Amino acid sequence: MTEPLIFEISHPGRHAVSLPTCDVPETELPSDCLRSNLPLPEIAEVDLIRHYVRLSQANFAVDTTFYRSARAP
Repeated sequence: MTEPLIFEISHPGRHAVSLPTCDVPETELPSDCLRSNLPLPEIAEVDLIRHYVRLSQANFAVDTTFYRSARAP
């Protein structure tokens, strides 16, 4: 089974975080630092966590699998 891309499980209107209102004065950024189009997935926080946990479980990891050094007998 292949894991779908994060953009494939994205749904418009969902977001993973709710940021607080800014409590410091806003400043203008230089125009060369701005991007006109930055497509980001719209996904709920729980779906985002589940996605990356499933990906991490597909990897060989020291914390989830027995690990033995290649030099050990």
